[in-house]
Amino acid sequence: MMNIWVVRQTCLHANETFLSTHITEKGALVTAIRAVREDLCDGLDEDELEDMRPSMPHNYKEDLMQYGSEQLRGIIEDWWEYSWGMETETQYQIHETQVQG
Repeated sequence: MMNIWVVRQTCLHANETFLSTHITEKGALVTAIRAVREDLCDGLDEDELEDMRPSMPHNYKEDLMQYGSEQLRGIIEDWWEYSWGMETETQYQIHETQVQG
């Protein structure tokens, strides 16, 4: 048995779900952060993002791999909380599961 992580992004309005699987938790966290930032920040400039989310990394080109899993968990939880506060019609989740080869 091998652990894998699944990132789920569901758009409630369009009734669509997108899934990706990852061998590492860190890969799943990076993917989830990129997805929520794209959804919430597409079209905003860096100054607007800094006003909205001070002290949070916003740069789409930033190498998120420099962070550890614990730091990435904090970043994604903050973005998800922000997403819920905006009452977006998109839900995000990361699930850990196992597969057998």
